[in-house]
Amino acid sequence: MIEGRKPLRAQAALVTGVIVAWMALLPPARAAAQTGADQVQPPSMAARDSVPAGGPTAAAGERWSLARVVAAALQGNVDARAAHARTVQARGSALGAWSGILPSVTGQLIYNHIIPDKQSSLTVIDSISFLTKRRQLQTAEAGVRSNIFSVPAWSEKRRQSLLRRGAEESEAEARNGVVYAVKQQYFALVKAERLAEVARESERLARDEETRAEALFEVGTVARGDVLKARARRAATQLDRIRAENQIEIQRSKLKQIIGLKPGAALEIDPTLAEGVALPDSGESVRTALSSRPELSRASAVERAARSGLFGARSERLPKVVGDLAVDRSKISDRVEVSGAGDYDFERYATEWQGTVRLSLPLFDGFALEGGMKSAKGTLLEAEAQRRQREVDVAVEVQQAWLSMREAVQRIDVAKEGVASAEEDYSFSKGRYDLGAGTFLDLLNAQVNLAQAKQSYVEALADAHVAEAALEQAVGSRRY
Repeated sequence: MIEGRKPLRAQAALVTGVIVAWMALLPPARAAAQTGADQVQPPSMAARDSVPAGGPTAAAGERWSLARVVAAALQGNVDARAAHARTVQARGSALGAWSGILPSVTGQLIYNHIIPDKQSSLTVIDSISFLTKRRQLQTAEAGVRSNIFSVPAWSEKRRQSLLRRGAEESEAEARNGVVYAVKQQYFALVKAERLAEVARESERLARDEETRAEALFEVGTVARGDVLKARARRAATQLDRIRAENQIEIQRSKLKQIIGLKPGAALEIDPTLAEGVALPDSGESVRTALSSRPELSRASAVERAARSGLFGARSERLPKVVGDLAVDRSKISDRVEVSGAGDYDFERYATEWQGTVRLSLPLFDGFALEGGMKSAKGTLLEAEAQRRQREVDVAVEVQQAWLSMREAVQRIDVAKEGVASAEEDYSFSKGRYDLGAGTFLDLLNAQVNLAQAKQSYVEALADAHVAEAALEQAVGSRRY
């Protein structure tokens, strides 16, 4: 501030008149340069999304809701697709396990054309010789085989069914994980867009203060140091705005990667952040997770499958009864040369039924049964340990997610109060500076505090929504 200042009321009137006159005489080109100099405008939506998209797209200007982003990710995300592929494989294995229980039916058609040699085909009866010159056999066969009594086959069928259930639960867990990743990145993009808005507002205020400081300096009411401070503040806010807008594109590309969209696909989201984030009861959240978390259901299914596998390995010592039933229907055509009478063709049909029942009992197989039982026992012990550990892990995970959500919800109210206080402090500091009672440094500090308070408020809102998604994923009560 310069020395020899006039009384405050007269000085304020003089400054106001000078600013109005100076702005009126300022050429339009210079005014445009003052408001737009060194400012990089963000790319328009049409320019940013002009590259043809390879996945789900939205019309120009249409914004993607969170539900739409989640639905697109569940269709295009590689983790969700791989989990579904594993489920399909497990269903195929469970279906194939019926082969040890249901009978198998086979059929075949056989055609034989036989030309015997003269020695083997010559037959003499009462001085009459019969020479078989050709024989044709057309046979249709059908057979049925079934395990009449096989405990291991039933045990294997149950094991494969439980493994299929485990694969389905694993797919549900993977889809919940994809949804959490989408929500986390979605709100990261929302936060980036909201922080960019705060950065633009801060830059606008800094430019206004710079213009005002230059006008006051030209009439000699402020020192050059105030102008330099205003320019430095404007440059800092401009850099913050550039970084914030670049961060939007970074977070947008990450969200496209999770969804499975190509880099050039259009993706504009709604940057609204609701304040209504309800905090559930921690004890109820843990109980719900222990009863409905897909990961725990998968671990339980794997444990039961291992138990069934152990039972099947032990039942290999039991006898097995296998039954076979087959029928053959043949058409036999012979061409016979009769001595002194010429050639004759003979045809006849033959039907043959055959049934077999086999009882097998393993006596000694080189310790293969003992080795299989020990291996199955080890698999069961491992599955039990993993299931118990997963219950502990899920309980701790839910508690941590709940604590993080509680912290985020509490930060919203604190940050909201901070924004109100910072806005009031900025208005007060600006009024004091206008009257000459405050320094320009106090005004700059108030601007910085206001920008930081708004940033903290946006971050608190976004973090609360991310924490809510994390708790939802940890509890696992909702399946996508």
